[in-house]
Amino acid sequence: MINRVFRIAFFVSIAALMFSCGGSGGANSAGNTATFGGNISDAANITLHFEQYNMSRANHIIGSKQIGADGSFELELPKGFEAGLYRLRVGQSKVIFPVEGTESTISIKGDLKQLNNYTFDIDGSDRAKKHVGVLANWKSGKIPVPQVESALQDLDPISSMAAAISIGGKSKAFLGLHEAMLKKLKDDDVKSPYTMDYSSYVNNIKNPPQPKKRDLTTPAKRRQPASKFNVGDDAPNIALSSPDGKNYSLDELKGKVVLLDFWASWCGPCRRENPAVVQIYEKYKKQGFTVFSVSLDGSTDRWKKAIAKDKLSWPYHVSDLKKWGSAPAKQYGVSSIPKTFMIDRDGKIASIGLRGAANIEKALLEIL
Repeated sequence: MINRVFRIAFFVSIAALMFSCGGSGGANSAGNTATFGGNISDAANITLHFEQYNMSRANHIIGSKQIGADGSFELELPKGFEAGLYRLRVGQSKVIFPVEGTESTISIKGDLKQLNNYTFDIDGSDRAKKHVGVLANWKSGKIPVPQVESALQDLDPISSMAAAISIGGKSKAFLGLHEAMLKKLKDDDVKSPYTMDYSSYVNNIKNPPQPKKRDLTTPAKRRQPASKFNVGDDAPNIALSSPDGKNYSLDELKGKVVLLDFWASWCGPCRRENPAVVQIYEKYKKQGFTVFSVSLDGSTDRWKKAIAKDKLSWPYHVSDLKKWGSAPAKQYGVSSIPKTFMIDRDGKIASIGLRGAANIEKALLEIL
């Protein structure tokens, strides 16, 4: 009897070991570490950002890393990959790709100038590789427009949605494509966050939101100067020198969320507003947010002293020292200061005329 009990216990123990160690067949289940790395030529010493991509919600930054002199990089993911979409940002280049969530190592190899064309190699994820291949063929002209829907139907639902957005954007010419991919996504999981976000995206193509009319019913609002630009417009580039003679360009900050701030050392309201800008900068500077300050000063000395006194620690301070003759101010239609423009990662104007830390933070979190 004892021997029989012993034999049963022995076999139960063996079975437990067999099914508890690597029971997923080597899959990277939640909680297991993973790595994302590779080599990007012509990107030496540039900081890359890797994030979980959400369409209408804040993206979650997984990590940032300065690319080595030889183009190599590696990020450790302590919690591994989760099924869904990820985005890699390097300078002005951005690529989005899907993963299954079981991958342990994903690597890419390519040239910085070709990332936006999806002409790079990606290994370690069959889903990502297939997605990248389709977009590379589209961008190179190998997939004609009439065959796009058929090509995307071969992808998994989330990949097909992401590819449709990359290909058609919000153009009504691709509304039929979006509707087909949305149906595919709903058939797979109607309650998925991606499904709900994509539904809103497609509805906005069908019925674009109308711009709000300016309220001119009060004297104060009638006096408020109109900007030359509207929300959704591309932010024109500004390229000028800093107090120390360094050249900075607004276009070089694409990939970050930027608060474009027109101010001057002699402007009392500007100086009173600066602590709010500093507060938000310090809170979100490690999450892809920065400030690009354009001064309407006429004196380098007063300008530098104001920067130091108000602790405006971001590097992007520029001016042509022409006061109200400032070329960027004229370019943006600025006739009173302080005047701010929130610019999204794609270089488009997201908000205008933000004042106070609470308002700046609210607008920032909508696009960060």
